[in-house]
Formats: sequence, structure tokens, C-alpha cells
Amino acid sequence: SLYTKPRQWALSPGYEFGDYGFDRPILAGCIACHSGQPRPVPDGNGRFQEPTFAELAIGCENCHGPGEAHIAAAEMGSPMGSITNPAKLSSWLADNICMLCHQTGDARVLQAGKTYRDFRPGAELDDSLGIFLVPFGRDSAPKDDLLEHYLSMRLSKCYLRSSGRLSCISCHDPHVQPSPTDAPEYFRKKCLACHTEKSCALPLSLRQHKTPPDDCAGCHMPKRNVTVISHSVLTNHRIVAQAEEAFPDAAFHMTTPQLSDLVHLSADPTKQNAPPLLTQLQAYAQIILAHPEYRARYWSVAQQLKATHADNVYVLEALADEALQRHNPEGASLAIRYLQDALHRGATNPSDFEELADLLVAAKRLSEAVDVLRQGMVSAPYDAELYRRATKVYFALNEGKSACAVAAQGVQRFPQDDEFRTLLNRCGTAAGGMNN
Repeated sequence: SLYTKPRQWALSPGYEFGDYGFDRPILAGCIACHSGQPRPVPDGNGRFQEPTFAELAIGCENCHGPGEAHIAAAEMGSPMGSITNPAKLSSWLADNICMLCHQTGDARVLQAGKTYRDFRPGAELDDSLGIFLVPFGRDSAPKDDLLEHYLSMRLSKCYLRSSGRLSCISCHDPHVQPSPTDAPEYFRKKCLACHTEKSCALPLSLRQHKTPPDDCAGCHMPKRNVTVISHSVLTNHRIVAQAEEAFPDAAFHMTTPQLSDLVHLSADPTKQNAPPLLTQLQAYAQIILAHPEYRARYWSVAQQLKATHADNVYVLEALADEALQRHNPEGASLAIRYLQDALHRGATNPSDFEELADLLVAAKRLSEAVDVLRQGMVSAPYDAELYRRATKVYFALNEGKSACAVAAQGVQRFPQDDEFRTLLNRCGTAAGGMNN
């Protein structure tokens, strides 16, 4: 990627951890914040309709809502109230607009039937998108707060002592981007809207000798380099007195009785409603990738949904995961049935095809396994693992021509992957046995 500030090319975000080549899916949740309003194919695993975007760039409607109704009202002579002004919203609803892209959490789940285009400024974000966080523990440092701007602000003394009146737009004006030279004074004035010159315990003479001088944000919102994203820095939105200031007690009491093991960041703090079980299930499905200790809870929610949502893909995936943990033939057979049902009902996650194929291979049902992998290659044509597995299963079936055809596809589609060339070389060295 080209990083515009330093004017340098460097690895794209995430590629520091692995060589994903050119086959990493671009998901709607990414480009909804970085590029514009996407038009994804439902459950399309990175596939999009034509044209790809309903609107390019991050524009007025991201914060003010759809303009069509406003124009129609203006043409009828009554535009008042037909457009959202974040400055006139409650702090909570105004922050919801920012949270859509500036609050990551450990899991982000679209509510049933919703897309990223369904959120409307002025409405509650949680009606469209649930954001969840693994609670902080006193015995361990909090996770890196990259893109956790709302959470960090929520834990600041300024936020807590203002009873939540402080909001993102108390300090940020989306229409104004101060230059690096002007930023210290610009944000200092924002601080002085609530504080006074006497609020700072540091003598003025010492403040004036800093570079830049008398820079409130420079001391209390220090920047640090972000190791996981090239050429990036992160501002500490916790507004600390000292750089290593401990987290406040409130950081360890953010769960509710309705959801005791996750922090529901997008939920209205004044309400105590539990998120829908299906939303919880999807949140746990994301969280167990980094926190396997939540797996039992994941299975428990799936069992609760089994009676009412037995045909739901997410439920079937969870039930298959639970069955596999039995580590016996009965569990494997049950997992096969659940995954087959999930694919029949429209599952598109490449791992579902791969896991089902592996189970079928283990059960010596190779022909069924290769059929599943073929389906996966149609559903996710840029997932290299599906081609790799299909080639190997064809070889196991002694179907050399088919194996070599898939390996050739792999070389063409994933030229950076040495394993496909190795598999294709096997075709050349054993050509005499490849006549099936």
C-alpha cells in the first residue's frame, strides 16, 4: 500500500503477520469505513455486486444521514428535521456515529438482516451493529487499544467526571483538519472549553519550554507508534495525567448481569437489555479465535438456539464445532451432518468446506470430499487451501488428470504459492500413472 503521509510504499495492514498473497477477501466491513458504501453479495465472502459501491468515499451522509429525503423536503419547502445534525444529538447518539468506524472491540456483529448501509445517523448503532469486548482483567494489561477510541475516551477522567457529556465532537470537528503546526493550539482551545489555565499542575515556565510549547494533548494524549500498521501513530484518548497511568476502576466493571462475560460496547449504557442470542453466538464465534476459553459459552448459546434456529448456518457451525470436540467417531459423524446441512442452507465460509472435506477424508469418503471442495472452489474461488486440498484428494483417488488440472489452476491463480508448482511437478514426474 502507499502510505500518504510519509509517501512510502510498505506492507498493507495485516500482512506483517503472514503472506496472504492476493487472495485475502476484502470484506464489506473494511471498505464501509475505508472506501465508501459497499454493495456486497449477501454471504458472498468478499464478493460484491456491480457497481461495487453505492457511494464512493466517506461523505456527508456518513454523519448526516441520507440526503434524498432532505432534498425532497427542501423542494417541498420544509427541510427542517429531514437531516441529522450530530451537534444536536445526545452525546451517546453522536458518539454512535463515530463508533461505527472508530471502535473495533473484539467482535463486531451485524444484527439479523442488517448490512453496513442500514445504520442511520441519529439512530442507535446497536440496532444495526453490535460491538463486543472481552473484559479487562486486573491481573493483566489491557489489550492494545488500536481503534478503541470511544472505549478509551469512555474510561477517561474527563468522560467519567462529566457524566458522559464529553463526546467525540467535543474535541473533533469532522469538517476541520488542523495542520500539524496548528493542531496543538487548536486542541488546546478545546481543552480550555472545560478546563482553565490553573487546571494544569505543571508550572507555565516548564510548559513553555516543551516542543511544541503548552501542548495539552501532547502531554495528556501522547502519541505512540503503532507496530501492527505501518507508518501509523495512535493518540491515547484516555486523556491521562501521566503516560503510564493505571486504568480506572470503571474499566473492570463494564459488563452487565444480562451479559456477564462480555462488554457490550454498542449498547445504550442506560438500558440493560441482553443482545439477541443469535448476535451473541456470532460474537462468541469471532472471540474464540483469540480466546478459546469462551468456547463452552459458544456451545451453550448454540444449544439454546437449536430448538428455534435449527436451520441457521451460524447455529449449525457451532453445533458442528461442539460435536468435533468429543473426539470420537460419533462426534465426527454428527459434525459431518451439521456441516452438510450448513452448506445446504447457504454457508459460504471456506473453512466449512475445508473442515467438512477433512472429516469426509478421515471417514474414507473421498469422492464426497472432493465434491465438497469443488463446491467450495465455486463459492470462494480465491481460497488457495480449497485447491490444495482438492489436488491432494484427487491424487488419493488416483485421478491424476483431475489432480493435475486443479494444480494447474492453482499455479495460475496463486503464482506465489510454491506448493502448487510442487504438486504440478508431481504430474510431470509420474506422467505414466496419470492416465485416469
